[in-house]
Amino acid sequence: MRSYVLFEAFTDTCHMLMINLRKYYIYSLSNVLKLCYSIIFLTLISFSYPLNGNCNKECLIIIWKDIDSSKYPLEGSESVESPLPVYSFHKIPYDLANPDTKYILPDFLQEISGMSYYDKDKIACIQDEKAIIYILTLEKKKITSKYYFGKGGDYEGIAIAGKTAFALKNCGEIYEIENFNKKDRKVKKYKTPLSLKNDTEGLCFDPGTNSLLIVCKGSQSIEKENAFEGHRSIYSFDLEEKKLNKKPHYLIDLKKIDNYKDYSLFTKFSIKIAKKLRLIENEIIFQPSGIAIHPIHDEIYIISNIGKLLIVLDRSGKVLDVKDLDSKLFIQPEGICFSPGGDLFISNEGQGGKGYILRFKYQRH
Repeated sequence: MRSYVLFEAFTDTCHMLMINLRKYYIYSLSNVLKLCYSIIFLTLISFSYPLNGNCNKECLIIIWKDIDSSKYPLEGSESVESPLPVYSFHKIPYDLANPDTKYILPDFLQEISGMSYYDKDKIACIQDEKAIIYILTLEKKKITSKYYFGKGGDYEGIAIAGKTAFALKNCGEIYEIENFNKKDRKVKKYKTPLSLKNDTEGLCFDPGTNSLLIVCKGSQSIEKENAFEGHRSIYSFDLEEKKLNKKPHYLIDLKKIDNYKDYSLFTKFSIKIAKKLRLIENEIIFQPSGIAIHPIHDEIYIISNIGKLLIVLDRSGKVLDVKDLDSKLFIQPEGICFSPGGDLFISNEGQGGKGYILRFKYQRH
């Protein structure tokens, strides 16, 4: 893998340098030596830092400055954003390969689609066919309560804020259930600009902004003129105004996620072929299915069933970390939430078997 990446970096960088040398007819012994220097330079840094496109270009810029960049502007360097590669020192406080507890769910939650931590030692669950909130008591490892709030439909997310529950349909509709655990519960429905084309999948309560965060598995945009290609959107529903902001609260650049991926040689080759044939648009296959906010670090965690990924964002929307999810352990990850103490819960649909929830205890560093 390392030798392949190095070879690709050498060829890409040398190709860019040769294009510019040819463009300005400045072949000389010194410039040929600079070409050799670029190869040596890349070799040295490659054993210490991960390579990416920006890194290659920056190395080239460093070399080109010696040639007189004012007289010979460097072709292909316009998109460089920073002089150094981006490195992440973030470490998620969980051992995702070894869950501490597995909660097996009853048959009616085989297609669990979302969940939210509720009260002490309880999790509110929802499935994608019935308007029912199921309460899982962790200590007893079983469903202890059920609360009905409407007609059947494709419900994909749930969020609890105090005594109020919010349920999300895949068409973007939001249901507010006041006093959801009481007999006199009141239900209100809010239509949003999101629709079936967006295929809304994940919902969580953001106490910092008093809003609901929503992720989409389908189209990432509301307006046609803003397609947001190559990105994933997170929308915000203001709970005071009861209104969705049409502009995404966060936009996740898939290229940023790709910086964290370590593809095998075969996978990289397959991706390039698939892109040439227009079978895929992006290297990253990431279609969000759940979202939650870490109660201690105030970071945003998003899971994807398709692509089997967990990504972590800071409050500015910057990607902090990307983790692959073992498909044998996470058969179909659909929901995610945290306990107030930081324990992580990820729910999985059963795919023919029983649905289940995995618990990962918070590990303080």
